[in-house]
Amino acid sequence: MQSEFAAKIFGDREDPHVRLQKLFDDFSTTMGAPPSARTWTADVLKKRQIDPKENPDQAVAALRQAYPRLTAKVARYLVDDARMR
Repeated sequence: MQSEFAAKIFGDREDPHVRLQKLFDDFSTTMGAPPSARTWTADVLKKRQIDPKENPDQAVAALRQAYPRLTAKVARYLVDDARMR
């Protein structure tokens, strides 16, 4: 697995689902983001009153600010997942 540091500098090449499983310690086999990551994303965006469908870039920034270990690719993956819900 590519380290978080290397991912932030050289670009994230890791599968977002795999990285999320490790970050959230949720190894469920669901499609898309793990349930704990989905719940966390929904909570963060609700608290900050951000609609991911209207402001996806603002949503990505809010998630990365709330959890700095997220790479841009993983945060975008979470926002895209939230936009489909």
